[in-house]
Amino acid sequence: ASRQEMEKFAVEANKAAKSLSSSTTAFTDATLIYRQQGDTAAEAQKKAEITIKAANAAGVKAQEMSEYLTGIWNSYQVGTKDLELFIDKLVRVGAVTATSSEELSTSMTKVAATANTVGVSYDQLLSTIATVSSATRTSAETIGTAFKTIYARMGDLELKGSIDEDGVTTTLGTVSSQLKQVGVDVLDANGGIRDMGSVVEDLGNRWQSMSLNQKTAIAEAVAGKRQYTQLFALFDNWPE
Repeated sequence: ASRQEMEKFAVEANKAAKSLSSSTTAFTDATLIYRQQGDTAAEAQKKAEITIKAANAAGVKAQEMSEYLTGIWNSYQVGTKDLELFIDKLVRVGAVTATSSEELSTSMTKVAATANTVGVSYDQLLSTIATVSSATRTSAETIGTAFKTIYARMGDLELKGSIDEDGVTTTLGTVSSQLKQVGVDVLDANGGIRDMGSVVEDLGNRWQSMSLNQKTAIAEAVAGKRQYTQLFALFDNWPE
């Protein structure tokens, strides 16, 4: 940037920081992070403003929040017009549940890319993490890692099966047949793998009508023995 452009930016940064009850340095640091990622000046400043707001709401530093938001935005390929909407949802959920914006952000950063790949929407993922975090108060890193593993296993089924912690291969046929018994289809009408967000929702809606043996068998098949307790926490707290 030219000297004139930087002088103009300094004035704009100072005004923006004041309106956000933040320091100019915090605002410029956040802007710099996004500029280094290749964003235009306008994009970087918009992201910086959103980052400061989210950081203030979560009670964390802007630099830390920018790392969280970068992971979420990039994983879901969020367009400029939806940047703030995604964060508004996150802050709102953190405010009305027994978890926090920081915990949600930390978990989502670890799992968002995998979730999006297998067809779990942002809203579905946000609700899942908030539910499990509120119910178990397990650490954000643990929840994020657990569902990253769960979604990865579900996504692997389409190609080569998923190998659990004991070295046992769980095939699509195994999972599909078990879910079919409780009225949940893994495949769509054309024989392709459905979005896993929809599969999880169908399973959650049927969970309360299932026997304990059915729940255990399905949870172990889908999540593996090390992560199935997280799936239980989600479905046991599923809204009726």
